[in-house]
Amino acid sequence: MEMQPHHHEARTSSARSAATQVRVGVKALEKTKRREISAEEFELIEMRYQQALAVLQLEELFAEGQFNSF
Repeated sequence: MEMQPHHHEARTSSARSAATQVRVGVKALEKTKRREISAEEFELIEMRYQQALAVLQLEELFAEGQFNSF
């Protein structure tokens, strides 16, 4: 009997994917010709980075069983 993947594994994969996308975006910016970025572009990058960190932290809480009240 084949076991279905746990929701935790799906969330972990999703968070890793988000974190990877952020890293790829940062590396792409580093490789491109240096230019000034607007405050809006910088804010968007920062928001995506903070979102990826938040998802990773939530996954840790779920994995440790500290966030099961929902």
